[in-house]
Amino acid sequence: MKMSLGLLEVSGLALAINTADAMAKSAAVTLVGIDTCKGGGWMTIKITGDVAAVNSALNTGAALAEKHGGLIAKSLLARPDEQLMKQVVPAPKSQPEPVAVAPTVISEAPVSEESSESGDDVSESGNESVFTEGTVSAEQAVSEEPKVTCNLCQDPLCPRQKGEPRNKCIHARGHA
Repeated sequence: MKMSLGLLEVSGLALAINTADAMAKSAAVTLVGIDTCKGGGWMTIKITGDVAAVNSALNTGAALAEKHGGLIAKSLLARPDEQLMKQVVPAPKSQPEPVAVAPTVISEAPVSEESSESGDDVSESGNESVFTEGTVSAEQAVSEEPKVTCNLCQDPLCPRQKGEPRNKCIHARGHA
């Protein structure tokens, strides 16, 4: 399947967002972005996908934009050149590394003589060790960040609680 590129130009940001939403919901397309044009508050909505899906989404978006009096232009490039796609469609951002799973900790605990006298299945030599297995929780493995209580400065050292007056914030200067 070859990718196609659809461009729809509308007047105004609110109409561009509504139109892009309708286009994304109407067909299996990928919304690449909404760009501003020079002058007049025109916005260009860029979508990609297969030819039929992009054509359907463009028709839906154009009908909505025309209904609201903001349609400027629409264009469908069935199989654009790869160099053009590299210029128009930004490269995907790299995914962050997944968080490592908490390691299993094996600790060596010596066997006391009391446990051997209590009837447990342990050798009587007393020099043997029993391995106990435990896991470190994900909360312990990842260092906990201090809890932020002030929603103004986001400083964990600030004594202000959410909902209290702004002047209780340690960073407030002259705020009443």
